[in-house]
Amino acid sequence: MSSGDQFSYRRRKIGNALRRYRDERGLTQEAAARLVERSPASLSAYENGHRAIRPRDLRQILDHYGITDEHERAGLLDLAAQGRKPGWWRDFDVPKTPFIVDFVSLEGEASRIRSFESMAVPGLLQTPAYTAAVFGAYDPIRTEPHEKKAVEFRLRRQRILDKPSLCVSWIVAEAALRMLVGGPSVMGGQLMKILKITEESRHDLRVMPSCAGAHPGMDGSFTILDVGSAAPLQVVATHSLTRSWLIDEPSRIAEYEQAHAELTSRALSERDSCELIKEIASQL
Repeated sequence: MSSGDQFSYRRRKIGNALRRYRDERGLTQEAAARLVERSPASLSAYENGHRAIRPRDLRQILDHYGITDEHERAGLLDLAAQGRKPGWWRDFDVPKTPFIVDFVSLEGEASRIRSFESMAVPGLLQTPAYTAAVFGAYDPIRTEPHEKKAVEFRLRRQRILDKPSLCVSWIVAEAALRMLVGGPSVMGGQLMKILKITEESRHDLRVMPSCAGAHPGMDGSFTILDVGSAAPLQVVATHSLTRSWLIDEPSRIAEYEQAHAELTSRALSERDSCELIKEIASQL
């Protein structure tokens, strides 16, 4: 993947906003280009997310369009600033889909992460052996074997847990903790890592007990990312076997936030979650 593909989500987000501002003012692309003192080709590249925009240039365009809402301006300028930062993932020689690049870049800039996992330990908590076992489970249906550095790539993401500004709240279904991924030894080590991280950090993990019955997470796992600080961008990431999505429509994000809040209310407390994890580990 070329360096120009590194922040496609951010570029698309900014581009959609610029196109919307132009349409609201009834301007053709040529007329808008004259107004904002850019060439039509440059403005088109910005609107289509084909080119990163410098915060200084974006600020000037927002001024020309008369965008004065400070919250809206701060959010877009924050996206533009983040989009020009180099990404650690560029050094990994592994296949990177546009989704994973977008997700990892957004995750790396997140100030808050809330997730629900129904069938697996969250990636940010996985041990190398657990991750390898998860990747290996998909080998029979792969057209090509997974890259050896894929495990290292996933584990590298975990460094964000040391960021003082980051707060993570995980909810994990009990079934995911009882599944013997990689066997008893691997799972035992995985449970110990979960306990170590959650007991020694400010991050919060709750277990959704099987006895809780039906709940709003039955449709599958999801992650809510609050990205940036000045005016946080909210994105929800969901996955399936063959496709992954980034959702940013406010109404749909609100539904996921409600679901996460409801799941939190039904999950065990932090203390009881730790006790259950210890109990499961003792049975291996």
